Amino acid sequence: MDETEVPIFDFSPLKEFLKKRGYTVGTREAYEPFVPEDVKPADVSNGTMSFTTEGIFVKGNDGIERQVFLYKKDYHLKRFGKPRYHICKCEVIDDFISRGRFKQHYVRANSEPVPVIDLDNGNRLEQIYTLPLCAFCKKMMSSYGSLTTTQFIEVLKSANKNSEEDYEGVERDLFGYTKDWDLISKQYREKHHYTCERCGLKIDDAYDRQFMHVHHKDGEKLNNKEGNLQCLCLYCHAHVDDNHMKKLTTGANKYIYEDFIYKYPR
Repeated sequence: MDETEVPIFDFSPLKEFLKKRGYTVGTREAYEPFVPEDVKPADVSNGTMSFTTEGIFVKGNDGIERQVFLYKKDYHLKRFGKPRYHICKCEVIDDFISRGRFKQHYVRANSEPVPVIDLDNGNRLEQIYTLPLCAFCKKMMSSYGSLTTTQFIEVLKSANKNSEEDYEGVERDLFGYTKDWDLISKQYREKHHYTCERCGLKIDDAYDRQFMHVHHKDGEKLNNKEGNLQCLCLYCHAHVDDNHMKKLTTGANKYIYEDFIYKYPR
């Protein structure tokens, strides 16, 4: 998060609560959004997903577990409103697992919007934000009341971030990066063969490799863990969010960006 941004919610107490309950221990690492996916029987039987009273986790191809939420994709939006979402092994999810009731079409997600099939409107696919929390999950997390999916996603994004105390004594350059950032960035780009991890563009020209950047997923310039880094071309880096767009396409960077688009048109 940039220094100019003001957080909408103060999640400090909940963040610490989730940390203590196992959300960020062991191989459970930084937040990385993915497209909502259907939950399949094999996900439970083969260990791809784990369900505990502290959270619901999905193991990625990198072996890292990331917390997610579940919700029913097929729903009567007019009759019942938005579907409830689940963040732990509550009574509903426990019954879902034990009975293997996968016909109910549960979906796992960690980002918004989420797709919902509106059974009250000809099975029309809707994109929904801010699902309400399941009453049973709320009971298990009673100290913190109700969280919408929007708020819970903010928790997921911030729960793995280190505090300023964790970086105390770390030397920074004028731009806020670690002193060895140039070397770390070069080595990471070389490891990924100067190929954008988002669009797949590969840059072979040695001079044009300046157009391949290394992005910090959590926005913390001092967090150089490999799981927090991403090799992105200039176009994809600029399109991370509005702040990156402004920084990388205006002022002196405008000409660099235009040169890139000219050489590598979209």
